[in-house]
Amino acid sequence: MKKVLAFAIAILCAATFVQAQEGDSTNQAKQSAGLGTLGLGARLAAGYGMLWGLEDDWSDSENDEKPGGIDLEAGIAGRYEITPLFHFTPELLFRYASYSLKNGSWEYEFNQMNIEIPLLVRANATPKFYAYIGPQLGFNLNNDVSLKDNVSHYDGRTVNYTMDEKIEQATFGFSVAAGAGYYIWGKLSVDFRVALGLSELYPDSGNIINLNGAKDIVFKLGVNYWVF
Repeated sequence: MKKVLAFAIAILCAATFVQAQEGDSTNQAKQSAGLGTLGLGARLAAGYGMLWGLEDDWSDSENDEKPGGIDLEAGIAGRYEITPLFHFTPELLFRYASYSLKNGSWEYEFNQMNIEIPLLVRANATPKFYAYIGPQLGFNLNNDVSLKDNVSHYDGRTVNYTMDEKIEQATFGFSVAAGAGYYIWGKLSVDFRVALGLSELYPDSGNIINLNGAKDIVFKLGVNYWVF
């Protein structure tokens, strides 16, 4: 995980260096995308997320597989020009994630709906390319953790057992987001983002499933459009 953060920081530093070499390229970038000092846009992204940092290997998986699955987000973004090089681009996103893991007859499912607030600083490297990094705040709206076991009896019947214990997700979460994007046409851009969770998702996980230390990491491809 430290390597992911180091890579993201390296991208941002490289963007800054390129900008210094190119002089007035940020002005060209603004003209190319048609962006002003203040802006409002929309974002839609999808990708893959998974749990990491589990203290106990409760999965008993030979290949150390972690619960993972689809991760979606949509919302709005703002933009404020701090300097011609750096922009502050906070976002307000609705996020839905559904992770699962099958281990023998057991199946684990983790579903969550959150409000995410990335507070990103963007560096405009060229008229088309940019990179960004910043903290991300998360507020849980709803979550569901379930453990199911399908047991086959000698007479051919299958009985499904479901965990009755309710596991609550932390109300507040903290992560770091980093990525890079490219304007493909006018005010429309695409980007790749990594969000690394730094706070525990389930601090009071209960007795049936030990989720102590569980955090998440998400890899996403996004589409962004600036209305103005």
